[in-house]
Amino acid sequence: MDFNRDFDSFPDTSLVLLSFLKQKGCQNSQLQRELVYLDEQLNLPTNHNYIESDDEIQADGHSFSVSYRELLHEFQNQVQPQLPVNAEEAQAAREMAAELIRIADLLEQRVLSQAADTLTKKLYRSQEQLWGRHLSDGVQGLLHQVSGANEFKRELVEMAFTFVLMNTVCEHVPQFLFGLYSTVVQYFLPPRSH
Repeated sequence: MDFNRDFDSFPDTSLVLLSFLKQKGCQNSQLQRELVYLDEQLNLPTNHNYIESDDEIQADGHSFSVSYRELLHEFQNQVQPQLPVNAEEAQAAREMAAELIRIADLLEQRVLSQAADTLTKKLYRSQEQLWGRHLSDGVQGLLHQVSGANEFKRELVEMAFTFVLMNTVCEHVPQFLFGLYSTVVQYFLPPRSH
């Protein structure tokens, strides 16, 4: 499937992103565990009400009953309740992820590293509601620096650069995976008609 020509029929963003992260691979073992957990959460049936808590302990010694992972899962079901998908959709997501990885490979490691460092600092200093803007700024900066990106459709290049920038940040700070995953999926949702 040539996603460069047929962008309107690309698979579900959540599936593509998850497939991208799996195919790209992780160097960080903590990120690998987070990715496995994310995969497990996204493959739960949509009518599944119980998700294991992280059992975070609050200052008063009581267990915090709702984790950020549970909130992400709930958000994911509201945004894209069609997960899990059939084999054809999964294959299309894997193919698109492979194409996005090929585009992302245009990035020089030095350029990507600098962009990821800058983004990581901004994420640490800001609320999660602002992460989308910071991520978008980082991607726009990469678009201006990378020659050869114009041979692909702009939407695909933006998606590839967003995914690889997210992956690079998460390699350094694995605990950002769930928040950035949610931010990226939301960013690429098609506009809703009112």
